[in-house]
Amino acid sequence: MRRMLCLALALLAPWPALADEVMVAIGRSLPPYVIVDEWRGMEYEIVRDALALEGHTLKPKFMAFARVSREMESGLVDAAMTMRPESGVKAHYSDSHVAYRNYAITLAKNNLAINRIEDLAGKSVVAFQNASLYLGPTYKALMDANPHYREEARQMVQPTLLFLDRVDAVIADCFIFGWFANDPEVKAKADTSQALRFHPIFPPTEYRVAFRDARLRDGFNRGLKKLRDSGAYDRIVQRYSPYLKVEGGS
Repeated sequence: MRRMLCLALALLAPWPALADEVMVAIGRSLPPYVIVDEWRGMEYEIVRDALALEGHTLKPKFMAFARVSREMESGLVDAAMTMRPESGVKAHYSDSHVAYRNYAITLAKNNLAINRIEDLAGKSVVAFQNASLYLGPTYKALMDANPHYREEARQMVQPTLLFLDRVDAVIADCFIFGWFANDPEVKAKADTSQALRFHPIFPPTEYRVAFRDARLRDGFNRGLKKLRDSGAYDRIVQRYSPYLKVEGGS
């Protein structure tokens, strides 16, 4: 009777997904979030460690971003990183594990007041590729009318131009900008010790992990909470924080 009672209680308890390898689709390298060649990165390590806390091993499957959704829908992977429910992919979405945050970044010495997107009008601006498609209609309309606006596929160009004072503002995620600003090639061309201002005129974009299995998603959420509560999450972020002299935005 006692054994039957224990079995019944065990069946009523939450049933975590079996501990095993989790094949995760990961888009192309976007340092410092994902650094493919080194099998590390801020987002990569957050997902890896959250899974590990629930007994799982991350098995990455690196690919072009365009393939991630197809791999999920075809059942070729167990999960996909850097996803949003708005993608249309039918999956079980985790709690938000990372947020990308674009800023208007300027040299502090130029004392530019940028409190809203419209304040970029008439200024020389360089942004990441396809920024006008991602940052909303107001930004697109403003930049379409700005002859001093350009988008660069090579994000190393952004900090180089800013530190050389050849543009008024750079539009970039703060961590991505900080990563490339610390590249030896950029440091060889410009004084990267100059103070910066990060103007928060764009809202953060929260991303989640999409899972095919709801129990695996629930396990990841538990691991993510443990990671945050222990302080390990913040330590991962700190390792990839931009080592730049920053003054408050205006």
